[in-house]
This record gives sequence, C-alpha cells and structure tokens, in this order.
Amino acid sequence: MHFNSIIVNNLTADNTGAVNTLIWLNIILLSVIVLYFVIRVLHSWKGKYRSIRNKKRAALKKMQEKQDISANNDEAAIAMALYLYFNEMHDEESDVITVKRVSKTYSPWSSKLYGMRNLR
Repeated sequence: MHFNSIIVNNLTADNTGAVNTLIWLNIILLSVIVLYFVIRVLHSWKGKYRSIRNKKRAALKKMQEKQDISANNDEAAIAMALYLYFNEMHDEESDVITVKRVSKTYSPWSSKLYGMRNLR
C-alpha cells in the first residue's frame, strides 16, 4: 500500500510539471506558426520590392545609355566644330558693311494727301 501511495503522490506532483510542459510546448508551437506566417509575408514583400527595384534599375540603365549616346553626339559636334575652326574651313567674311542711300525718300503710300477725300 505504501508503494501505491508513493506512485499516486508522484503522479499528482508530476501533473503540474506536465501542465507547465504542455503550456510551454503550445507557446513554442504558436510562436513557430507566427514566425512562419511572418516570414511568408516578408518573402512576398521582398519579391515585390525586388521587382520594383529591378524595374527602376532597368529604367535608369536605359536613361544612362541615352545620355551616353547624346553625350557622344555632343562630343562629335564639338570635335567637328573645333576641326573646322582650326583648319579654317569656315567662310571668311570681309567685315565691310555697305549702306546705300536711296534718293527717293517720298512714298505715296504713306502720304496723307491721297488718304483725304476732296468733296468740294
């Protein structure tokens, strides 16, 4: 009898340990489930962020290529202008201005005389 009472006493003492163990196992299980869903959501956000970042990088790369092409065109135009200037292939001008005087300064188009009606 004494042996049976020791087993019963040990089972009742272990019940609090078993309850604590079950509580901690449930807490761990719930935290693992929450972490799974958090990681799953973060992974989908990371994919969206990565696709947006890749689109921005592609657009930036296209802009840089266009700027490089236009910069090359600008450099070619400047080089051609310098080449023509230093090789004197441009037109030379005489730097003389000629002013011709017109002897007839009167014009009937601006005369008030022809704009008036003489009704006498």
